[in-house]
Amino acid sequence: MIKFGGVDRIYDAYSWRITRRAKEVWRSGDVVSTSHTEGSWLDKFEKSVAKFTKRKYGVAVGSGTDALYFSLRVKGIGPGSNVLCPAVSYLATAEAIKRTGATITFVDVDRKGLIANLPATILPDALVYVNLFGNLADYDRLRQYCDKHKIPLIEDAAQSLGSFYKKIPSGKLGDISSLSFAPSKPLPCFGNGGMVLTDDIEEAKFIRSLRYHGKGTGKLEHGYNSCLSNDHANVLNFLLSKYKSLLSRSKKVRQWYTKKLNDIGISSIESSSDTTSNNHKLVIRAQDRDGLKAFLDTKKIQTQIHYPQPMSRMKMFDTGQEMPNAEKLCQDVISLPIHPFLKKDEVLHVCDSIKEYYGV
Repeated sequence: MIKFGGVDRIYDAYSWRITRRAKEVWRSGDVVSTSHTEGSWLDKFEKSVAKFTKRKYGVAVGSGTDALYFSLRVKGIGPGSNVLCPAVSYLATAEAIKRTGATITFVDVDRKGLIANLPATILPDALVYVNLFGNLADYDRLRQYCDKHKIPLIEDAAQSLGSFYKKIPSGKLGDISSLSFAPSKPLPCFGNGGMVLTDDIEEAKFIRSLRYHGKGTGKLEHGYNSCLSNDHANVLNFLLSKYKSLLSRSKKVRQWYTKKLNDIGISSIESSSDTTSNNHKLVIRAQDRDGLKAFLDTKKIQTQIHYPQPMSRMKMFDTGQEMPNAEKLCQDVISLPIHPFLKKDEVLHVCDSIKEYYGV
């Protein structure tokens, strides 16, 4: 079986170092930090990610969904607000917006699944954009739009830690940015977690208060229980120290795919020339996509159809908007296994199986 994800292999590669860091926390008895403490495991991890993304502050929370929700809250988004959002992403993106009570206006995507033409006839209160598959959207265009309308640009970087727009790291490409450390994400947690990245100390304080029942600022009537545990923070901090090596390995796996797929006339969705992708996903447009997936299942190759329909069509968000590019993308694309510890013979087996299915 060729599994889609590789978090088990990451553990195998670093097992004793991961386990030692988790046990260090467990033996201390200090498993959850409910307040900001200098020098704590959580504080060290937050500072490491902030440094990696060239931000001043990182605030770790319980999930990527909470990270995006808190980002919206700190920017004043709530009932009566109108937020622009790409039509294709995991439903958590739109879910976080809906949770604030704001109205969502979906925006169609381009062929890469990235947010496309922004509306000229409405006055939004914020723009949330998603770096789908680890590829970065056209930041300069989005920045210009938000500056013109004097609204915050909010980066959903759940899939793009380690990607760069020109020389700017993902996580810095917004007035505020959110990360996810779910097991399926580029920097995976053996559980769940997320982080908000900001350059504003008051925003950082506000989110620290939100993440634990509103304590700390005296400005909130209530908050949430959304803390990243210290064992996860300690392990994630270790994995972050290995992250450049992991990204390098993923890049090599992608090169294997690209060469072999090109030989059989199939191309994957690539990052733009002025960006550097973390190669989080290997996504192809496929004829008879569903048939290909079923065939690869028989070959014991796990694949994913991440977005079977645009968020704009989901019952919980349905706006009645037509999104032709998003519809086409959701009908055509399939994600193949890619992770730092995928072996070359496994990549060749995936590509040979695709070749067999199409008879090329």
